[in-house]
Amino acid sequence: MASANKQQKRAKRAKDKAKQQRVARQNPQALAPIVPDYFMPDFLDPDDEELDNNLLLESYLEPEVLAEMTDEEREAAIAFLDGGDGATHSEVEILLWDLYRSPAPAPTEARRIAHYKELMEAEAAGEGEFLLTFAKGPIAAHALHDIDFANFPDILTNTLGAYWKWAHGLDDQSIRTRIDGDDFYESFYEALCEIEDEALMEEFTIDQKKPGEPAQD
Repeated sequence: MASANKQQKRAKRAKDKAKQQRVARQNPQALAPIVPDYFMPDFLDPDDEELDNNLLLESYLEPEVLAEMTDEEREAAIAFLDGGDGATHSEVEILLWDLYRSPAPAPTEARRIAHYKELMEAEAAGEGEFLLTFAKGPIAAHALHDIDFANFPDILTNTLGAYWKWAHGLDDQSIRTRIDGDDFYESFYEALCEIEDEALMEEFTIDQKKPGEPAQD
């Protein structure tokens, strides 16, 4: 379970995303869960039309966060987490939307090759360091912005796969087999969580440096 600070951020993001979805409902698109089961709460069945809303919120939010939410915020969070079409958004999907919420330009060929060399060095230190370097880099920043989550494996295949072809000469089948492995998704999720932790620490440090509010008369 994520910390209360993280859950507060996610509750706010849920409200914002729900507003976007209400605008987009004129052209609804069903989201099919395509990641390993451990990204989905065991008790949530995407095909179940009778999802318990309180149980859904409790699976993502700390009790103290829920207690402070207004009815509007709870409804927005439910609409986001439930997807409005019976598809439940996973923890990794929420992280992707948050970490890559700002658009980034496509890297130039020179920047892409430079990043490949960074990835090669990181790969020598282990898969975790490799995926963290990728997730922080310019290729991921561009490719993972505001994605349709149904395309997530294909995006990883095209981006990381291009690196593996360049660095190791892997073929398409080998690339897909590597990406479809449970260990890979678990490692990538851990990399995303580490980036989120670093962002929260940076925000906390900035907040600590801010001058205090003037005293009220």
